[in-house]
Amino acid sequence: MRRLIAGLGLAALLLSPAFAQNAPQPTQGGGQGGQNRQQARPAAPAKTLDAVRARGHLLCGVNGSLAGFSAPDPAGRMRGLDADFCRAVAAAVFGDAEKVRFLPQATVEAGLDALAARQIDILARNATVTLSRDAGRPVTPSAVIFYDGMAFLVPRNLNVTSPRQLRDKTVCWAGAAGAGTGGDNIAAFNGRHGLNLTIRRFDMPAEVVTAMEAGTCQAFAADGGALASRRITDFRNPDQWLVLAEVISREPLAPFVHAGDDDWRGLVFWVTHVLIGAEYFGVTSANLIENLGNPDQRVRQMLGLAPGFGRPLRLPDDWAARVISSVGNYGEIFERNLGRASVFGMDRGLNDQWTRGGLIYGFPTR
Repeated sequence: MRRLIAGLGLAALLLSPAFAQNAPQPTQGGGQGGQNRQQARPAAPAKTLDAVRARGHLLCGVNGSLAGFSAPDPAGRMRGLDADFCRAVAAAVFGDAEKVRFLPQATVEAGLDALAARQIDILARNATVTLSRDAGRPVTPSAVIFYDGMAFLVPRNLNVTSPRQLRDKTVCWAGAAGAGTGGDNIAAFNGRHGLNLTIRRFDMPAEVVTAMEAGTCQAFAADGGALASRRITDFRNPDQWLVLAEVISREPLAPFVHAGDDDWRGLVFWVTHVLIGAEYFGVTSANLIENLGNPDQRVRQMLGLAPGFGRPLRLPDDWAARVISSVGNYGEIFERNLGRASVFGMDRGLNDQWTRGGLIYGFPTR
């Protein structure tokens, strides 16, 4: 037991869960695909992990104004699933989840540009993984942390249960114009089902909210997670609005990192899968100490009790234990930010464990 405790060095860390804070400037944007800005991949990228360590904190690009994913609380502390993911990365690197600075990005494309310019170390901003965002650019996605899809928010008194019942209605969305955007999803859906939709684009989500409340638009199309958030935070009478369950696109959301830096991509990738795996094995921030005595070799390895666990990622062996103690497992992160413990009350759905019908599946950490 002395080896367990000494090897992990967790006592002080577990007594004070770390939450970094910043007071960001609110911004807007969505998770749908955008215009591709082709850029050459760097031939010899700088090592991000070394740069982050030398700087002493992580630079995390976030939305900054989408509650549940990343938005400041009344005290100015950044909260949300994306924000907590960046804290998890900071905990892995530094053993301290407070060592992160949140930098709001006005749009996904602006965030990808900032990442390409190395103004941020990671972009966790409801960004859909698409071919055009990966191929030919100096950025690349890591593991998916939220499975989403384009959904529709409608007035309850419209009495529709499916977007296929929106015939002849005006559907509005927000984002940049051009190929590969959310407007393409709506146009393709309209064409497949012959719905004769009027499709209107706005620059900002707040403009769509205004148009919906004025009756100019009958449906607001955006990622389902974003709509669930905006229904509560942006509409004056949330109970008068409904997010339809059916989605018309696939929007796997993942953090993006610098392309060509395999060490950094691997670190961010495995932080995701440790969070998911910890939930699968029942390891939480509350029972972590208890699990130091777990006889399951998979749990023991994940918690750093097998020497060398951190070596491939250039981290201490207890890095995953520090992550879990700081932010909890994936289920804990989801529930407090988006699920039953939050004002949004979202069902896990596709973001539940594979054993419960979802798509979340932790890769083996052996």
